[in-house]
Amino acid sequence: MRYLCGVGSNIRPEDNIPAAFGAMADRFGTLHVSCVIRTRPDGIATPRHFLNALVTFESDESPQALKEWLNSLEESLGRDRSDPLSSVKDRPLDVDILEHRQSGRFTGNGIDEPYFQPLLSDNPVGATPLHLDRQVLGEAPATIHRDQGAGHEVVIHHRQKLGDYGFKAAFPGQ
Repeated sequence: MRYLCGVGSNIRPEDNIPAAFGAMADRFGTLHVSCVIRTRPDGIATPRHFLNALVTFESDESPQALKEWLNSLEESLGRDRSDPLSSVKDRPLDVDILEHRQSGRFTGNGIDEPYFQPLLSDNPVGATPLHLDRQVLGEAPATIHRDQGAGHEVVIHHRQKLGDYGFKAAFPGQ
């Protein structure tokens, strides 16, 4: 199964988003990530801006099992999911499954969140660089994987467009 997830953080996002990508690469192998952009909070009252990105990967896990693992990843980085107000508070990490499919290109039909919309274009404004294992990511779409022959080091390959990763060229509403 192929998954498209949205990733966001407004508590130490420069640390937590790369940590999440590293954990996801460990679990799923190859990741395809969008640019990382800074966005205003939506639906919560906070002065802290978010960093947001899209990520795709393949997994044999069901959507339910994957969501459980993503929740545990959020908790490992400090999110208190037991708090009934956690969805309207600042958060170290939030990862949502936006779309999943057996094959074919992601359509973006399920992406209504305004903070993810800019990431669907080939040239989002305000791309933010982050560091993962001493490598820069976030300024352009990239592939992340672990080099098994080099002591499990992260390897990042930058791309020009999200379409290189199986995204439909034009998304509805754009």
